[in-house]
Amino acid sequence: MMKKWSMALVVLLLAAGLAACGSDHKMKQSDEEKVEPKTGENQAASEVESGEADPEEQEDPWTYYEEAKHEETWNDLKFKIEKVAVSDEMPGMDDEGNEVIKSAVGVKFIIENTSADKVYSTYPDQATLVTSTGEQVDADMLFSDSLGGEIHEGVIKDGGVYFYLERGAASEISWIKLNWNSSYEDPAGNYDNDEYHEHSVKIDLK
Repeated sequence: MMKKWSMALVVLLLAAGLAACGSDHKMKQSDEEKVEPKTGENQAASEVESGEADPEEQEDPWTYYEEAKHEETWNDLKFKIEKVAVSDEMPGMDDEGNEVIKSAVGVKFIIENTSADKVYSTYPDQATLVTSTGEQVDADMLFSDSLGGEIHEGVIKDGGVYFYLERGAASEISWIKLNWNSSYEDPAGNYDNDEYHEHSVKIDLK
C-alpha cells in the first residue's frame, strides 16, 4: 500500500513541476502526423469560435530531427519511427525528489498489427536507449505513451517514448540506438509456434 501511495505522490509532484514550468513535456504533434481511424471517410472537425484571442504559445523546448526515421516489419507487426526529438530543458526530478531541469530524448512511434487474427505483444515503451554521447538509459514509462502490451489484429498504436538522460548534453547526440522486444504466443498453447524478437535500431540524427 505504501508503494502505491509513494507512486501517486511522485506522479502528482511531477505533474506540479511540469505545470510550474508552463510547457508540455511531450513532443508536439502536427495535424499531418495524427493517425486517422480506418473508416474510409474523412470526418471534418467542427470549429468553435470563442471570440477570445488564443493564449500566447509557449516556446517548444524540443529540437526535432524530422529525417530521423525508421521502418521495419516483424511478422505482421509494422513499426515506424516518425521522428526523434531532443531537449536540454525538460522538467524532471532528482533522486531526492527535487525539481530539476534535465535532458531528454523523445521518439515518435506508429505500430500496426496487419494480421487478420493474431495477437502480438510489443514493448517499445520499455525500450533501452543508447546514445553517441555514452548514455544507456531505459524509457520513462511514467511519461511515455501507452504503447506496450498486447496489440490485437488491425489495431494501430501511436505515441511518444521518452528517455531522461543521466549526464545531459542531448543537443550533442549524433546518433541513437533503440532496443525493445516483441513476441507472439500461440493461443492453442503450442510452444513450438511461439516467436520472440529483439528489435535493435540505430538512427543517425546529424
